[in-house]
Amino acid sequence: MENKKKQNQTGTAKLTGTAACPGILEGLAVGVIGCLPDEELTFLWGNTCFYRSIGYLQEEYTDRFGSLRDYFAGDEESFATVKREVSRLQENGGKGLELSVKLPGKEGGYGWFRLSGSLSSAQGEPVFQAVFTEVSGLVGEKEEHLALYRQNRQYFGWMMDTYVGNVYISDMDTYELLYLNRNSCKTLGCRESSVLGKKCYEVIQGRTSPCPFCTNNRLREDAFYEWKFYNPQLERTFMIKNRIVNWEGHRARIELSHDMYSAEYKLAQKDQERDALLRSIPGGIFRLDARDGSTILWYGCSFLDLIGYTGEQFADELHSQCAFIHPEDRKRMDELLKEVKGSGTNTVTEIRILTRPGKTRILTVTLSYVSEEESWDDIPSFYSLVIDVTADRVEQNRQRKALEEAYEAARVANAAKTNFLSSMSHDIRTPMNAIMGMAIIAQANLNAPEKIHDCLDKINLSGRHLLSLINEVLDMSKIESGKVDLTYETVSFPELLQDVMDMCRPLLAEKHQEFMISASRVKHEKVISDGGRLQQIFMNLLSNAIKYTPEGGCISLRIREMSSPVEGKGQYEFVVTDNGIGISEEFREHIFEPFSRAEDSKISKIQGTGLGMAITDNIVRMMNGTIEVESRLGEGSEFVVSLPLELCVEEEACDNRLDGLPVLVVDDDPIVCESATALLNELGMRGSWVLSGMEAVCCIVQAHENGDDFFAVILDWKMPGMDGLETVKAIRGKLGPDVPIIIISAYDYSDIEEEFKRAGADAFITKPLFKSKMLHVLQLFCQSLHTDTAPAHPVKRPHPSLEGKKLLLVEDNELNREIAEELLQMQGLHVDTVENGQHAVEQFLRTEPGTYACILMDVQMPVMNGYEATRAIRSLDREDAGHIPIIALTANAFAADMGKARSVGMSDYIAKPIDMGNLAETLQKWIN
Repeated sequence: MENKKKQNQTGTAKLTGTAACPGILEGLAVGVIGCLPDEELTFLWGNTCFYRSIGYLQEEYTDRFGSLRDYFAGDEESFATVKREVSRLQENGGKGLELSVKLPGKEGGYGWFRLSGSLSSAQGEPVFQAVFTEVSGLVGEKEEHLALYRQNRQYFGWMMDTYVGNVYISDMDTYELLYLNRNSCKTLGCRESSVLGKKCYEVIQGRTSPCPFCTNNRLREDAFYEWKFYNPQLERTFMIKNRIVNWEGHRARIELSHDMYSAEYKLAQKDQERDALLRSIPGGIFRLDARDGSTILWYGCSFLDLIGYTGEQFADELHSQCAFIHPEDRKRMDELLKEVKGSGTNTVTEIRILTRPGKTRILTVTLSYVSEEESWDDIPSFYSLVIDVTADRVEQNRQRKALEEAYEAARVANAAKTNFLSSMSHDIRTPMNAIMGMAIIAQANLNAPEKIHDCLDKINLSGRHLLSLINEVLDMSKIESGKVDLTYETVSFPELLQDVMDMCRPLLAEKHQEFMISASRVKHEKVISDGGRLQQIFMNLLSNAIKYTPEGGCISLRIREMSSPVEGKGQYEFVVTDNGIGISEEFREHIFEPFSRAEDSKISKIQGTGLGMAITDNIVRMMNGTIEVESRLGEGSEFVVSLPLELCVEEEACDNRLDGLPVLVVDDDPIVCESATALLNELGMRGSWVLSGMEAVCCIVQAHENGDDFFAVILDWKMPGMDGLETVKAIRGKLGPDVPIIIISAYDYSDIEEEFKRAGADAFITKPLFKSKMLHVLQLFCQSLHTDTAPAHPVKRPHPSLEGKKLLLVEDNELNREIAEELLQMQGLHVDTVENGQHAVEQFLRTEPGTYACILMDVQMPVMNGYEATRAIRSLDREDAGHIPIIALTANAFAADMGKARSVGMSDYIAKPIDMGNLAETLQKWIN
């Protein structure tokens, strides 16, 4: 030993120059050693902490042990482990050794240390350096836990062995049986040793593949999955519980089961029935202590969900008391509990509760009293079932409120209709009295043509007023019954507004009212819409404005096209303004309700049904638009209608001959000037504007002096100061006939046309100004700057004469037949008449083909109606039966009736009463 020690010391001296530990390692709080990586792991040095941790002084250790093999002389297994790890270090580069090892102590025993080692180089030779960290406490704790685990596992095994049911544990990946208790062996009729390691499904069920109940996704680690299964191999049904467990490192499935012959099976079935019954209860259940009427002894089902508490919150915050009952219902609940306790009868009531989140709920509560003598635990109690009926009560309240509102609306509507009928009785009788009275006067003055002519004019006027009243009532009836249909067609705003102006002009003239109309930035003049309904909107708004504006008042209509976010759609705004009597704030809310008229002495004598605004509002909504009203009593009103309308694709109006030509617009309304100038610029011209005649003359003269004469002047004829006529004369006086002058007006210019022509005007345009209108007139002046033969204004082409054509009139009403025949003969037509459809077919068959140019067919007739007669004529075997125009005469102007007329072969339809102008245009359309 002495020789070996000396050899070691010599070797150490050669490597380090000293047997002492490197100084830098002496201050460390962990043990560090150095060894040669040879077979013995020859010891080179160690730091003070290493020697102290194993109970040696440095001299004692170095005198006794020359290598780690000597140190581990009594524990060859630990030395072999360390030696094996050092060899691995030499193979993989010298780093990464980590292991736990026992180090023997001086006084016997050992301590557990964590060894971390690596290979380094000293004077060109490899050295194994190891750091030791004591972990004896941790290892001891681990062993203690392991012993406790083994003990618990032993107890668990005893419990499973004594379990009255069957217990199986199998690996979830391999399905191998890892454990089964004694009762399982008895059930299967086998010994544990003979089946352990075999597939569970083979042993228990006799299957050749895993059971789907054992492999489904319902298996969990935190709860049992329960199911009932009939085992055909054992010929009995089992109540089974499965759960995932860790069994000696295996991810395993534990199965507990009872067969149908066991008491446990029957109890489990009873539990299932009880749980199913409780789950079927739509609310919660609880037991209330009858001694204080406040403490809840037990609860179940959805009780906690109803009151909004968890079990802990109910116990800690409410102390299991009925503090959740609404304070206003608490007293009533106490009285009810006393009543039930005294009478012993069951009862049902409703109470309000306050949930933990602070919401109020309404519960239906049943109360059943059990006395102390009848109670299983000698506590008198109330047993209760509670159901949440909040949603039902809210819905009942909503329905009750809706019914009350509907009743009130029906009552108001009924009163309104009663008042309407009373008013209509007066309004209808007034024109009827006029018609009957004028007829009597005419009969009494047959020899006085002027008197008869006057009577007929008044009869005609009263008849048209009566027709308008009837039309409004029928229109409202159609709207309320949902029978109104929109008929889409191409609508031209210039033509539509011209028709509206023509109809309003006599009304405006009668009351000497000023009318202004303008169009702003209307780039698309044609749209796809129901032209008749659009016209009805304008007429209702304008006629109302005229009716409720005093004589000499001012009424305006403004049209504006705004940008639309939808491609192919245009957003149009129509504004009707007046300075009439206005609308009170109270009535403004009811202005669009049917049969409603403001209670005002100022309008009591103004005729009307109170339906115009309701009809307008309904039409606007049918067109997906909006209508708004602003008004102040005594100051006037403003109605704004906004409609999205489909644009009609049309080619951009342009004329290269107009490019760059200057045009001056003269009007006292800046909006008209700006709009007209913008349209001129869109046509490629150079538009400019002034607001007075004086400015216009100065501007025109200056342009002439600068050599940049205006191509044309568009001049308003009504302006303050120097009006249009004076301005025309001044321009002609300064420049002569060189500049074309176009007069614009919102009025009928027939009375002033000659006077303006004599003054030097060249053409006329009516407001509002549209691009197409201006283009049409300006193109007339493209050949020269002025021509005496230029037409003063566009003239409508007259209809070709219908004189000499022969018609067949089919009408069952003698008076209507006489009137229609007279009107047609006034147009130079020859008329044959029959009184029903059957006679019409017979008359048509008696005549030669081509005898009749057209058939006017009433729809509602006895014997054979108009539809049946049309079908019969169209089915005849003669050359003109299929193409002769058959025009319906009908009082039913609904879209469905019009569609039916076309479906049976009718060519067109005319609504009664017959408008001769409309009839003449329709005949001209169909007669060649």
